[in-house]
Amino acid sequence: MNETILLENLQKKKMVAALKEPKYIEKVVKYKHNLGAALLMTGTILTVKRYVDFLQKNGLPVILHVERIGGLEMDKDGIDFVKKYVKPTAIVSTNQGIIKRAKKAGLFVVQRVFLIDTDVYLHLVQDPRNIQADIIELMPSRAPDFIEKLSKISPVPIITGGLLSLPEHAKSAFDHGAAAVSTSNPEMWKLDLNQL
Repeated sequence: MNETILLENLQKKKMVAALKEPKYIEKVVKYKHNLGAALLMTGTILTVKRYVDFLQKNGLPVILHVERIGGLEMDKDGIDFVKKYVKPTAIVSTNQGIIKRAKKAGLFVVQRVFLIDTDVYLHLVQDPRNIQADIIELMPSRAPDFIEKLSKISPVPIITGGLLSLPEHAKSAFDHGAAAVSTSNPEMWKLDLNQL
């Protein structure tokens, strides 16, 4: 699967299932009709390819959280390993160095940004042309005014996650400009967010 499929999926199904434990992989597949992608945040260099292959064979684009995969170092060799062997649809990272190297290598990149204070937000919006990722994921999801401000100036789609546990949290995010939401809450995966 490629990034075009990911973007199309996120337009149709506005929820990304964040997988923090392998035991939830089957459940994600069970609710794939509600999900635009799976955000894989578990595994090691020994298991990650199997997880990615399984999810993608079941029709879910995989966004691989490279900082959460045991034994994976995202230097040049690590990036080559992810691109040529693991083959996720996209990666996610908070690290600017990883984002730059991954983009240079031709990977589709989601930049995860934690809004811990106003300075983080101001640095992000200072010059939107400096955004190097293909998608931005703002954390936490319950900062609607910042989601709205950023979505108005960002050259790339905004997804949001963190502290998202109720349908009304997702609706608020959409109402304020988020293209999609991510959640690790299996109860949310059961919902069709297009009905909000």
